[in-house]
Amino acid sequence: MSEKMIFCLGEGRHKSKGIGYQKNHMAFNKKVSEERYDEILGELRKILEDLKLELNEESWSDEWKKVTRKQWIEISKIPEFDKGVVEGITGIELDLDKTELYSKETIENAKRILKDVGEL
Repeated sequence: MSEKMIFCLGEGRHKSKGIGYQKNHMAFNKKVSEERYDEILGELRKILEDLKLELNEESWSDEWKKVTRKQWIEISKIPEFDKGVVEGITGIELDLDKTELYSKETIENAKRILKDVGEL
C-alpha cells in the first residue's frame, strides 16, 4: 500500500493502477526524493493550514471547491505541480491566471454590484 503520494492519479479517474498509483514518494504523478516529498507536504500544509477537507465520494468535488483561488495559485507554484493531474483528482477546472488574484467573473460581478449601489 502506498503511503507517500501527494496529488497522484492512477489511470482513469478512480482506477487503482498506472503511474500515480501505489508508488512511494510521488507528487503530482512525478517521482520525488523523500526529502522533496517532505518539503512539498510542508508547503501544502502551510498553504492549506486553515482548511479542513472532508473528502468522501458524495462530496468530493464540493469539498475541493473550498480551496480558494489564491490557494490554488500558491499550490501551482510548486515546481512539480501538474494542473491536469489536480483537475483529474478534484473534478474541478482550475483558473490559475497568476496575473490576477480574482477571476474575471468575480471582478465583473464586483463591478456590477458597485455600479448598482452607485460606487462606480
